[in-house]
Amino acid sequence: MLRWLIVLAACALVLQLVALALRPLRRMITLRHLRRPFWTETVDQRISNSWQLALVGLRDAGWRATSGESPREFAHRVQVEGLERCATILERARHGLGVDAEDLAEMGSSADAAYRSARAPLGPVARVGAAVRWPLT
Repeated sequence: MLRWLIVLAACALVLQLVALALRPLRRMITLRHLRRPFWTETVDQRISNSWQLALVGLRDAGWRATSGESPREFAHRVQVEGLERCATILERARHGLGVDAEDLAEMGSSADAAYRSARAPLGPVARVGAAVRWPLT
């Protein structure tokens, strides 16, 4: 009986180590999808994906939006390059105002700039911590 408990504990430990080791891969796939979706998505969903990308970078840097905070308020509070423009386009999309291909391209580039700008001051330990953190936002 003791032998089976030891095997079960060892299996549980290996399973946890594998799950921890796969987190960076899962993060890489998710970030790739947020930047360039693997399948066709609506314009509104692509804008939402770009906003999520910016939020991942901000979360890596330690920033979190409060529950009652609008995207523009959050962008104003954190003062990260590109986030203000992302918040403006996101709110236009949420309220059903016209969003065209130019806005979508600008949202993608602004979100990528916000992601990189928020992560720029992170040290190596913080980057490793961000790589294994789940959920991303």
